Amino acid sequence: MGDKAVPTNNVWEIAEREYPAAAPIQVRLHFLLRYAILAPSVKNTQPWRFAVQGNRVCLFADSTRALSVTDPDRRELYISLGCTLENLLVAGEHFGLGHEVAYFPEGSDAALAATVLFTPGGTASPSRAGISLDAILRRHNDNSVFQPVPVPVGLRARLEACREDSQLRLELADDRFFRRWLDGLTSEADRLEFANPEFRQELGYWIGRGAFGAPRLLSRLGQFLVSRVDLGESVARQDRKIVGSAALIGLVAARDDTHLAHVRTGQLFERLWLTATALGVSIHPMSQTMRLPQLRAAVAELLPEPGWMPQHLFRVGFSSRSRTPHRTPRRPVGEVLLNS
Repeated sequence: MGDKAVPTNNVWEIAEREYPAAAPIQVRLHFLLRYAILAPSVKNTQPWRFAVQGNRVCLFADSTRALSVTDPDRRELYISLGCTLENLLVAGEHFGLGHEVAYFPEGSDAALAATVLFTPGGTASPSRAGISLDAILRRHNDNSVFQPVPVPVGLRARLEACREDSQLRLELADDRFFRRWLDGLTSEADRLEFANPEFRQELGYWIGRGAFGAPRLLSRLGQFLVSRVDLGESVARQDRKIVGSAALIGLVAARDDTHLAHVRTGQLFERLWLTATALGVSIHPMSQTMRLPQLRAAVAELLPEPGWMPQHLFRVGFSSRSRTPHRTPRRPVGEVLLNS
């Protein structure tokens, strides 16, 4: 599964002042990729490759890092690609570059997910208003039990303004009925996933290779434990507390279930996450319910309108942690470039 390259935390050491504004466009685009690779991804697999061609960046799906058990239809892989694409666009806009995105220019099933043509003189998009480069560096996965504090109306409106695609739907719900349903579905998803030995083997593999940032010995111990023990019940108990503490439950749904919809979902989700980070709000993705067709269909039934396909679930709230957790490692730009 995947390559043997060792991820590193050094990639987080990047400063805006290092941007080579006077350099050729190719050099500037290589710099933007340093922000793109800091995006979240399914199990931190980082399933992306890039090519820089003049003033164009090509984004490819790295099939060697696909999760055949966890993500057999590669929905989460393409959501991950959307997240890294959004980071790239945020960074480009910050440095005054306009952009034109072409999705799947060689067909819907091609490894080439998108190309981005960058031009001077761009301005920030309204849906990205308030997102700084610092938000990319500060964004992190907060799986703590959130504080019992509601999200203010104005802040919630800022999150809702992140949606710009009419083919996507964003729900931010504080409804108790919806939360109870989601609590039950999440617990069921935890039990079903961990009851599958192949799922545990796949998860253990990525834990063992250090994908979540633990020291080498702890990563190996974690791989041994997860691969051999069904932790579904204990994970379900913890997730029950986590879901119950959410100020808002977020859901992104799409009109269809294509890889284009998945990429656009990833862009919206990352835009939400970066906006929330800039506003001091935490986001925690909850993907397990979306991976099981029968549970995903149950979530679809909770939507107020038919014809929408749930794509991504997450919770929103205020962290109970006193300090920011460690950053998960990333592959450096040189290891994800097809033409360095």
